Amino acid sequence: MARLLTLILIAANVLYFAWAHWIDGRRAELTAVPVTAPKPKPPKPPPPPPCATLGPFDDEALAEQAQRALEGGGWGVLRRVISEQVNDGYWVHIDNLTSPVQQVRTVTAIRRAGIADAFAMPDDPQFRVSVGIFSEEARAEDRAARVQRLKLDAIVTERLKDHSIYWLDVPGVAPQTLSDGRLVTLGVVTPGLRIEVCP
Repeated sequence: MARLLTLILIAANVLYFAWAHWIDGRRAELTAVPVTAPKPKPPKPPPPPPCATLGPFDDEALAEQAQRALEGGGWGVLRRVISEQVNDGYWVHIDNLTSPVQQVRTVTAIRRAGIADAFAMPDDPQFRVSVGIFSEEARAEDRAARVQRLKLDAIVTERLKDHSIYWLDVPGVAPQTLSDGRLVTLGVVTPGLRIEVCP
């Protein structure tokens, strides 16, 4: 019996020893959590360098002359070409015809009415008849009214053509710099020209 009691006491001591080291030794410990500082905001990008542009030049020779004058003043110049559509007059025509025969009859009727510059559009799948091209819209409308009195459906269409416009970009130069009278001293003729910020 004493032997059994000794074994129980030894077992109790082992269990207490185990509890003391494994269970009680695992008390919560405070650990320091590193505090991260907020990331600084990235710096603002620098503003774009200034750039002035001079134009529009309708004539390439005038643009080239101004470019040489600016380069002679010590500036680097880039020529920029923009193509835009501009008015090239007004066309009076009839386009609701259905056959070559009707096209010929229409031209004949218009010429009999005293409008000599009417003609059939050759190889036109719409069998159109041209009744004149005018530089002024009012004259084109007057011609269309004369043709409409013949019970024909005359139409006025604006004609457009591609036209090149030239601009001179001066990188690194503010528009105010070109506006201070230097262009005149360089021999650049400025009436009709604008000085703007480069696009």
